[in-house]
Amino acid sequence: MAIQDLSDNLRLLCSYSRSVSDVCRRIGINRQQFNKYLAGRSEPSLQNLRRIADHFGLDESELLFDHASFRRIIAIKRPLTEQLTHLSDRAREILLLTPQSVEQLHTHTGYYHNYFCPAEFPGKILRGLVQVFEDGGMVFSRNIERYPHDPYRSTRKYNGLFMHSGERVVMFEREATVGKMLWLTVLYPYDRDQPSLLPGLTVGVTNSSARDIACYRVILHRLGREVDLRWALGQCGLYDVDDERIDPTIRSRIPNEMRPEEAAFAMRI
Repeated sequence: MAIQDLSDNLRLLCSYSRSVSDVCRRIGINRQQFNKYLAGRSEPSLQNLRRIADHFGLDESELLFDHASFRRIIAIKRPLTEQLTHLSDRAREILLLTPQSVEQLHTHTGYYHNYFCPAEFPGKILRGLVQVFEDGGMVFSRNIERYPHDPYRSTRKYNGLFMHSGERVVMFEREATVGKMLWLTVLYPYDRDQPSLLPGLTVGVTNSSARDIACYRVILHRLGREVDLRWALGQCGLYDVDDERIDPTIRSRIPNEMRPEEAAFAMRI
């Protein structure tokens, strides 16, 4: 594959989009670097090649075809970008996924332990591990929960989207394997007394046989941008509600009961 073929292929793909700047913004690639690809002065890394291919709905190998063969492929399989532009623009508008809102989330990227009391395990606190990271101009989350005594699935994984809405942080997650479990979490971006804590509420579909809808109090405890993952994962699992290995501030704020003076189920600040 000649580098000129890749350059010609990328220019053809960009002709289906609004502009080269729009392509760079959506993929999350620096415009100056992308211009080098278009001019045939540089080749993208494997990671960037994959991101470009994913954006246009193609395989990485197809981007590397000679230009004549590539034109024949594109004549049959038009890039997805124009088909999805209207939908993606509407979704970005609804979710307020603007450069400004994403910029506000940069301070929240990193690793967290999350805590809540799951309905399937009365008297227990679940501690999981959440990673918040930026990719392609958006902020995403990965969540791992461990249930060592569950005979059906000892580990559950979720993929999510992190958003900023007003003065709150919103995380939408879907279970990574079957996809039937989904959760919407709304968090305060920081706690007044302990800035490393993000308290909030999460509502979603449980793993029970009845697929119950549940709402829990939840707290994310920031660990930092760089952590010992072996240690962080080793701390995940189910704990008794009075287990002293859990911070007492967290233990006191995540029980799901309501007091007589509380008119609605809300996070305790």
